[in-house]
Amino acid sequence: MVPASSAAAPDRPQRGRAADRRPEVLAALRQDEGFLGAQGLHALMTQRGIRIGLTTVYRALSAADAEGRLETVRARGGVKSYRYLPLVHEHRLRCRTCGAGVAFVSQVLEDWVAQLGPRYGFENVRHAVAVTGTCSGCAVNDAG
Repeated sequence: MVPASSAAAPDRPQRGRAADRRPEVLAALRQDEGFLGAQGLHALMTQRGIRIGLTTVYRALSAADAEGRLETVRARGGVKSYRYLPLVHEHRLRCRTCGAGVAFVSQVLEDWVAQLGPRYGFENVRHAVAVTGTCSGCAVNDAG
């Protein structure tokens, strides 16, 4: 016999563990393309109509971070923010006006970053570069 506390309600589907929701959390983080904290990501998912608990978001982010699938930064207050790491390392040039973007790879940038860690006594150096500008379409619209 199954104890009442562990049985699912007959009219409610049984929920899986945080690992089952990880693809959903990572998809939402990937769509934003910037750094987000767990609370910000939870709010974004909720605004998009995704019903998910804040604890589930924290657990999914923690598990994905442990797997090396995320880049993390810690603010002065100690709050962690996460950004999805694409399988292929790339950077993006993004329009500040419309948000259009293009991926690029720069060996010069990669070489420079590789030298920074040893020069200043850091190990396991990762980087996130934000390159922004105004795309040609928006520049024409602003001029005319």
